[in-house]
Amino acid sequence: MSQPCSVLAPVAITGAMIVSSAVPEADYPTFSMLKAYALGERCISTVTHRIYESVSSSSNVGHDPTDLINQFGAVPWWVDQGPTNLWAMFDGYVSTKSAASPLAITLRPGSFNSVALFGLEADGLSIAVRDAPGGNVIYAYSDDLEGSEPGDYYEYFFDRFKPQTDFVVTDLAAFNNAEITVTLTRVTGLARCGLLALGDMKPIGLTEYGAKVTPNSYSFIDVDKFGRTKITPGANTTDMSVTAKLGIAEAAAVYATLKEVQSVPCVVIATDLVDYSPLRVFGLPTPTLSFDGPDLCTVSLEVKGFI
Repeated sequence: MSQPCSVLAPVAITGAMIVSSAVPEADYPTFSMLKAYALGERCISTVTHRIYESVSSSSNVGHDPTDLINQFGAVPWWVDQGPTNLWAMFDGYVSTKSAASPLAITLRPGSFNSVALFGLEADGLSIAVRDAPGGNVIYAYSDDLEGSEPGDYYEYFFDRFKPQTDFVVTDLAAFNNAEITVTLTRVTGLARCGLLALGDMKPIGLTEYGAKVTPNSYSFIDVDKFGRTKITPGANTTDMSVTAKLGIAEAAAVYATLKEVQSVPCVVIATDLVDYSPLRVFGLPTPTLSFDGPDLCTVSLEVKGFI
């Protein structure tokens, strides 16, 4: 294949990096130490950007949900129900999605050379990257999120529309004070984004033929004693296995990169060729380096896809 295999470790987005957003963080009222919360009542924290639900039948007053003792102590008061709407696309999971119409956000995360979006539910996408706030546009993209690739006339006229659910941009010029604006639009309903990742895409070698992807389903399948099957739909993930070759001169730098991301969910791209688009996965990579000779090194990556 001889295509570059790369790893993108996302920058951890903070509130200070968000310049503007059309995505509200108003899922529920902000937690108040003075309010008595009833069983099942919810609130949010603008510190952790999480949603919490009261699980006590007693009067729940003055118990900070961000304090873990109030979640996991002898007397639990709160249960974490996931990220707020604004922060769902930054929580490291594709299945939790930010939603708005349109979904627009402007960030200043520092330098980055790549952008990856996963879990998209939208009709159109536009991206503008500037070298500085109000500066020159160094990258611009605007198009429909169309994933259909008909193989013949029958599919062209009669096959169902297949939306594009991910989008990756690499090789951007990096600037220390870069600004990016991402906008998702949808004709009907809310546009959604499961993951927005920015960072440095680092090469780890040239991908060998034989890379594999394995779709996984977390649906629950139950067969009762009469043989009747009940399927409860669940989330899906994709695992990937890839092998790449590199020169011995690059081995130490690649080893350092892989050590940095060993316990960090990241985007792994085996190739950016359009026909091999399934070979890009967000998950947790487990690397193995093999020093095969005086001039050659082999990298084997097992990527556990995240929900």
